[in-house]
Amino acid sequence: MKIKPITEWRQALKLASVWVCLFIAAFPDIYNTVAALGWIDELPVVAKWCIRALAAAAIAARLIKQQSLQRETTQ
Repeated sequence: MKIKPITEWRQALKLASVWVCLFIAAFPDIYNTVAALGWIDELPVVAKWCIRALAAAAIAARLIKQQSLQRETTQ
């Protein structure tokens, strides 16, 4: 596997936005791990599912937007 730098800033932005969405999706589990250590209270169940749903919607919207941009550039 060859590692290449990203030359186009738009591609880097797309990649970064997907990673941010993935982090947001994992946030409830990270938060609960910290809570299990006794550092903070546990995140409410409703908040966990709201965060996960918003992150899933953001990832889906990002992927749909990327596909539509690819169609525009090929035409």
